[in-house]
Amino acid sequence: MDFNTIRIILIVVLVLYFIVLVTLRTKESLRWVLLGEEFGDKGKQLTRDHDRLEQAGLHVRMERGVKTSFLFRRFSKDLDDRVALYVLKEELPEAEAILGQRS
Repeated sequence: MDFNTIRIILIVVLVLYFIVLVTLRTKESLRWVLLGEEFGDKGKQLTRDHDRLEQAGLHVRMERGVKTSFLFRRFSKDLDDRVALYVLKEELPEAEAILGQRS
């Protein structure tokens, strides 16, 4: 095989690998539903909701802050205290029922 054939094969393999990775990440991301997003003190309530849902045995995920690059960090002053709560799409009705029973 000559050099160009090897290069084309490697490019095709890398493109296929990229497509597979993007497909798997997209499929995983589509499983999660945003349950709530708050800033500041209201974010503390979402943290308590996260604990309640986790104790109930649900699959939940919590994100804190917004990922920004070094260049845009100065424009995102109040975004560091962001809290977002995600739950699996299949468990959303159960999560809403649990949170609807607030004391």
